[in-house]
Amino acid sequence: MPDELTDTSRLHAQSRQLLAAGRCVEALAATKIVFADAEAAGDITLMAHSLSQIAWCCMKLGQAEFGLECALGARRLWERADHPAELARAAAIEAFLLIDIGLSDEAFQAAESALQIAETALDDSVTAFACNAKAVALVICRQPELAAPLLERAIALASAAGAEAERAFCLHNLGFCHIKQADDANHRGEESVGRYWLDLAIENADAAIDAARACGDLWTLRAALANGAEFQGLRGDLYAASRYLNDWAALPGDPGPSLHIHFLYTQSDILLRSGLPERARIAAAEALALAEASSQTDHLLNAVARLSAVHEAMGDFATALALHQRFHALYVAQSGEVTRRQAKVAEIRFESEHLRARTKELTGQVMQDPLTGIANRRSFDHILDRLAGTGFAVAIVDLDFFKAVNDRFSHLVGDAVLQLVARILVANIGVHGHAARLGGEEFALIFPDAAIANAAAFCDTVRLAVAEADWAAIAPGLRVTVSIGLAAGGESDLGGDLLAIADRRLYAAKAQGRNRLVTHDGDALHPATSRRQFRAG
Repeated sequence: MPDELTDTSRLHAQSRQLLAAGRCVEALAATKIVFADAEAAGDITLMAHSLSQIAWCCMKLGQAEFGLECALGARRLWERADHPAELARAAAIEAFLLIDIGLSDEAFQAAESALQIAETALDDSVTAFACNAKAVALVICRQPELAAPLLERAIALASAAGAEAERAFCLHNLGFCHIKQADDANHRGEESVGRYWLDLAIENADAAIDAARACGDLWTLRAALANGAEFQGLRGDLYAASRYLNDWAALPGDPGPSLHIHFLYTQSDILLRSGLPERARIAAAEALALAEASSQTDHLLNAVARLSAVHEAMGDFATALALHQRFHALYVAQSGEVTRRQAKVAEIRFESEHLRARTKELTGQVMQDPLTGIANRRSFDHILDRLAGTGFAVAIVDLDFFKAVNDRFSHLVGDAVLQLVARILVANIGVHGHAARLGGEEFALIFPDAAIANAAAFCDTVRLAVAEADWAAIAPGLRVTVSIGLAAGGESDLGGDLLAIADRRLYAAKAQGRNRLVTHDGDALHPATSRRQFRAG
């Protein structure tokens, strides 16, 4: 198992590096394996991280519906974990995916929720990401003037946090925001204002390209290069547009279908503007074929529109008209798909409720000892981590001569003994502490904010209760006692060190004859003494 966990952790780190590098196809494949391993191991935190990462890969690859399932699943897990920063990140990813699905109102709500949660998390990088999501939702809702200040804030936050990939992505989206402002100005007949916003869009696309190249994010780099080419084409600088497209084509790795389609229909537009209609037709036809295979309606609309324009420029008006009619039918169908998409999102959310219920059950199994029903070692370690640096006490409780119980009375009796000891521990410490089974016949008690004298009183009560229990009810002639080592307070600031002190005192209790509590090191064994000699009880 340790080797498997090590391999999973290594693959998780590798998948994060792949995603940070914009190698989304490889990152998605690796993260799916990590999620499967995390689910098998019951590692809820790694499951949540993996689902968020899978969802973000899906957003970048145009797999919105599957990505949304994963984002909602991640959101449920982070809610249970009470981790506001990661919860905000999952909600922001959900918003981006809802935008891709075409549900802008729902996307804005998810983004608004993400930003509210992020503000409480005091994490600049996550707040920048949530601002970014809300801004893009506003742009899609035709309110770019409200989006721009949010994106500028996101860029400042990402810069302060040293989150260069996030800064590059925000700059990319600010360029998108400005091009929408340019479109609005041109529709109003304000050409000089439109030109101003177009220049700003190009400036931000260039900044996004530089930032993405500097941090090695190939996805944002490709997206910004394609946008830059499109913007330069609108300006009429076809040389600059071609240079961007050549840079795009020279990048290594698989871009995924979504970025590839965007590149092809942008390339078709630049080729047509450059007086190369046949090459433009080939690029547009390839974009259309990829869009049809990927079932991405937005890309399909753009590819059909581009191919129609190319055929019209070539004088093939019959084909251009047929493509234009197809474009119109697709546009109408897309408008009518809103209800279907809303129903699909409702279905996904319903399924995520099942995932939440399953996760709750799984969390209980992972954090609970199956034999005794009390906390297990994993839960115990979580409690130690949470209490590190505070004044708590910890005791290790070990059954005396437990091997002899199994040998003489059977393992079934041994299991019954462990179950009764667990009940005695819980009954005698009540709300004053936590009881856990560390493994085998070894238990632990944790007392938050407890002086050693108070913790010792509870431990001795436990010791006496075990010794005086009616063990004959389980098996005639059965007798059970426990030895306890206790450490507390300022003896160590670290939970793990405090546990080692308690363990050392347990050795002393065993050495002194068992059925006793040791709270100081006066009678402890020499550190070189092996505990192995006491494993028989």
